[in-house]
Amino acid sequence: MNKHALQRALARVKVTNHVDLMNVTRLLVQAEAAIGALTRPDVILKVANHNPDSIWLFSKHDSEKPEGFHAFLLLNQKGKRQLLDGTLDLHNPPLDCMVRQGESPAIIYVWALFTPGILAVGMNTMLDHFASPRYAHVDMISRAATAHGERAMLRLGFVKGFALDGFEHQDLFILARSDKARQSQRPRYDSYERGLYPTGITVVHEINDLMKVAAIRSAVYIGEQSCPYDEEFDGNDFAATHLLAYVNDEPVGCMRLRFFGDFAKLERLAIRKEYRKSRVAFQIVRASVDLCRAKGFRRIYGHARKDLLHFWKHFGFNVKDDATEFDFSGIDFVEMLDEIHPANDAISLTDDPYRIIRPEGQWSRPGILEGAVASAM
Repeated sequence: MNKHALQRALARVKVTNHVDLMNVTRLLVQAEAAIGALTRPDVILKVANHNPDSIWLFSKHDSEKPEGFHAFLLLNQKGKRQLLDGTLDLHNPPLDCMVRQGESPAIIYVWALFTPGILAVGMNTMLDHFASPRYAHVDMISRAATAHGERAMLRLGFVKGFALDGFEHQDLFILARSDKARQSQRPRYDSYERGLYPTGITVVHEINDLMKVAAIRSAVYIGEQSCPYDEEFDGNDFAATHLLAYVNDEPVGCMRLRFFGDFAKLERLAIRKEYRKSRVAFQIVRASVDLCRAKGFRRIYGHARKDLLHFWKHFGFNVKDDATEFDFSGIDFVEMLDEIHPANDAISLTDDPYRIIRPEGQWSRPGILEGAVASAM
């Protein structure tokens, strides 16, 4: 749905947090028929009376009768701890685990969503509400009771599986909004963002970043190793993906990846001289392997300097069977191969189309075209 269609749809939906027993009882019956057992009406009212921001009713603009609802648990630190360690009673959550209206929660749990048909666009209203200063940096946790619900969570930017505060949950979804959670959720190859995460790695998307790659490789290969220009810049740079490593917003290393039918190739690893005693080289290789796994590859091919083969063995590379040894710019190289497994969430034809068209390496977060995709729930 485009922006104008979304605006028209939103105009047809009303959202209120005025909750009453009759409507809650009726809606719970309908919701449980669609998504399974939830809780009792009196529990819903208890939570709503404690904090009206917890329960929201949805109706069509031309009707006074609510036909859907969103329910949230706005948890304090005690409630967050119990949610993460699995001891929180989700059927009858204790009030001492939740904040009151006007207080900022430690975490928001999406308790239940039931917004059939056009009412689904109301989630945009909810996200706007929870983008206020009181809530903007609070992580949101959810579970999906149905395949439709799982698709909805992913479209809203939730990611399935997370580790937070020492607890790991592969069955829950997180919309990471705190700095701590956002950084932990981002893959190695998407861990840099200027002004937010000044040390990390990113996929090159712009010509300015490709110029940084060229500067690093020129310093290392042409300046230090006297590699001829035409050998270093071989015509493959615009047919490749490049990773760029930063330390305190300074570009310090790069790697080139090219993708073929059943294997990926790592090449042109370059680290600026003053950063070679750091872990940047290890980090960018691991990020490159993770990127290949995210794209569904099972084999990575490369050329190792014979004197640096031990470095590549850290990542699972071994000399390829019947490997060819060859000379490149006066240095002896040997073919190597790494057998890998695709990531659990590797890009595939079963993915939502919006995920497939996200920028390279940024598949774990919504792209520019998804500003209004919540309406597709």
